[in-house]
Amino acid sequence: MKIKYTLCLLIAVIFVSCAKAPRVIITQQSETWMGIYIQNSKIGYSFSRIQKSENHYRLTNRMKINLSMMGQTEQVVSEFISITDQNFVLQQFEFDFQSLNRQFRAVGEIKQNQLMIEVVTGGEKRKDKREISEPVYPVMVLGTVALQKQFKIGKKYTIKVFDPTALSINEAEVRLTGKDKVLIRGTEYDLNKIEILLFGLTTTIWVDDNGITRKEMSVPGITSIEESREEALAAEKIDEKLDILTLFSVPVDTVITEPRAVRYLKLEISNIDTIGLMMRNDFQSIVQTDPLVIEIKSLETINQVSLPISGQAEYLKPSLYIQSDNAEIIKKSRDITGAEKNATNASKKITRWVFDNVAKRATASLPSALDVLKNLEGDCNEHAILFTALCRAAGIPTQICVGLVYVDNRFYYHAWNKV
Repeated sequence: MKIKYTLCLLIAVIFVSCAKAPRVIITQQSETWMGIYIQNSKIGYSFSRIQKSENHYRLTNRMKINLSMMGQTEQVVSEFISITDQNFVLQQFEFDFQSLNRQFRAVGEIKQNQLMIEVVTGGEKRKDKREISEPVYPVMVLGTVALQKQFKIGKKYTIKVFDPTALSINEAEVRLTGKDKVLIRGTEYDLNKIEILLFGLTTTIWVDDNGITRKEMSVPGITSIEESREEALAAEKIDEKLDILTLFSVPVDTVITEPRAVRYLKLEISNIDTIGLMMRNDFQSIVQTDPLVIEIKSLETINQVSLPISGQAEYLKPSLYIQSDNAEIIKKSRDITGAEKNATNASKKITRWVFDNVAKRATASLPSALDVLKNLEGDCNEHAILFTALCRAAGIPTQICVGLVYVDNRFYYHAWNKV
């Protein structure tokens, strides 16, 4: 299953609630602890600290969660430190992520309208950059911006935000809806209600007039609520029935008895915003949008192409996570494909090697291809990212696709490859 995508969504949603939103000038250090719950079951906590200097803020956000996935539990620990100017515009960041035996670190700094990024993963350092044309904010200060800029009630504002899990700059839609009375730990607060649309998910946060985020809610049943330090750190009871992958899955009312034999499928999908939806490709088309109906057809023919393949540079180049130019990746790709010059046969050899050698294990991680090659375990995301690197190293244009796959009467988030 596509655990990385689900994990990124979950962490981004939690990060939204992790910071304070100062409407007044902060003169000293302040801290906030929050308990994190999914469907009323505690899965962890978050801690945030904000420190003010003469001309900038330093925001520290730590999070620890325990996730139940496919019958096993895995702990995820992350820390995001961001340096902003007095308007909370991002200037520098550090992001550390750890789960089981996987570690990921990224640092970055904005220079001359570019976000310069350095990543350490799989024991290797890599650098990249993102072009910036307007102010970018850390994802956790969206409530801050809404109050500081005195957004008009009911009006929607679009803000550029930086997501550390994907190292990407995205658009968030923010709307201040007014005041709302909220009961928290036996006390009723009159709070500012703010709705945030990010990654297709709507998150609601409640912030008081002093800038403290008291509560946050998002689908599917994710809640962060202010707690004392002792309450936040209290051991959570892992509900193994609350599988994070199932929680983010899409139920279907029709049983598909032999899904691998299906060559044509027509689906109607409800409760989805179709604006900006990109679902058309070689085998999939949108029949109508209200309600959303899509058709999926199986590709019957495969073009035979000889290596090397030119003209698709975008799908041949290395990246922060896909280190197809690394010596270890190149050597393994050559060992697998040998003297094969038929691109189809070469990709099949790589498919078989990855399937046979990468242990199937649900993994909450932000992996790179080199990391997967060294550990040789993971779910569909690890398989897909290693396959992509090995194919690109062999001169086969390859991309990672994300979407849904049918398993046991549900559609689960999934990753696969296109060559």
